[in-house]
Amino acid sequence: MRAIAEFAMRSRVRAVILTLVGIPLISPAVLALVGLRRGSGDGLFVLAWALLPVVAAAGAGYMSPLMAGMAITHFVGVLAGALVLRATRAWSWALVALTIATSVGIVVSSQVTGGVLDSLIQAVNEAAGGASTPEAQQLSKAFASEAQATGYLTWVSVISATLALVLGRWWQALLYNPGGFREEMHALRMPLPIAAAGMLLWIYCLVSEHFVFWGAVAAFPIMVAGICLIHWLVARKGWGRGPLIAMYVMLVIAALPLAGFLCGLALIDSWIDIRARSSDNR
Repeated sequence: MRAIAEFAMRSRVRAVILTLVGIPLISPAVLALVGLRRGSGDGLFVLAWALLPVVAAAGAGYMSPLMAGMAITHFVGVLAGALVLRATRAWSWALVALTIATSVGIVVSSQVTGGVLDSLIQAVNEAAGGASTPEAQQLSKAFASEAQATGYLTWVSVISATLALVLGRWWQALLYNPGGFREEMHALRMPLPIAAAGMLLWIYCLVSEHFVFWGAVAAFPIMVAGICLIHWLVARKGWGRGPLIAMYVMLVIAALPLAGFLCGLALIDSWIDIRARSSDNR
């Protein structure tokens, strides 16, 4: 991984090459690294080249408009988060910016392409030769509405964009500030108004199945803050990796209850600043 980051930082051309390759997670992380280290000038330059094959493939009919919109949204969301993180040095605002940029991009893509659900069903049917397939029928049953399908796609996109930004920041710390990434993540704390608004939106969206994934999108930055607080607590107590492994496994098998706990913990931290109180009580 370090070799990839070093290769990308030697010149803009090398960074462009890595983004043009289109390796999942790696290519957008390279864009994040360029934006974090060199700013908006080089970041927008690399972004333009990264989007060129996407636009060309969509124009030639080799990529569906929805897939093209998702790819563009992914790169733009990652760069937006990286530039905000570079400007503010605050993960809280970077996560908010990334979430908003990605959400807007997916909604716009949905409107332009005629709807996420219809586009997915059409893509499945076209892959089967144009006939209606059982897979397409299952897809239409899996989502209760267009809003639910769009929310789910946004939720997945926000997670993948965040992972790319995290990898890019880790690369930057690895090359230029060893240990800095760990300190940043352990110190991540959401501003109280943002945390409270996110929790209220999540609770409100849980009432309707059509907006349940939009609630998850709104709560995502808060959940990340809760995860980082657990990482800080485990490191401070010297508990090793066991509790962290258990937490991530539980996020897979019991996502909703644990997400609620993490968001609640992050909200409390935003209110009373658990780290500062812990330091004062030493």
